[in-house]
Amino acid sequence: MGPIKKLTTITLLSGLILLLSYQDANAYLDPATGSYIFQLLLAALLGAALAVKIFWSNVKYFFLNLFSKNRNAGPDQEDND
Repeated sequence: MGPIKKLTTITLLSGLILLLSYQDANAYLDPATGSYIFQLLLAALLGAALAVKIFWSNVKYFFLNLFSKNRNAGPDQEDND
């Protein structure tokens, strides 16, 4: 067994043991915590949407560039034909 696989196995087993041996926390979550979690989720969704948009734009311009006459056109350059 390689060292990375061994480390992964130990990490997963440790996490499983921690999840199965929980105790009551008696913790307090104020209303701002819910708002903060909502902001984190919204930022993650918008960031993922932007990453997909940029990736799709690169794929689109790759194929447009592949089949166009002017091979130097890119997403930031205008085609003056």
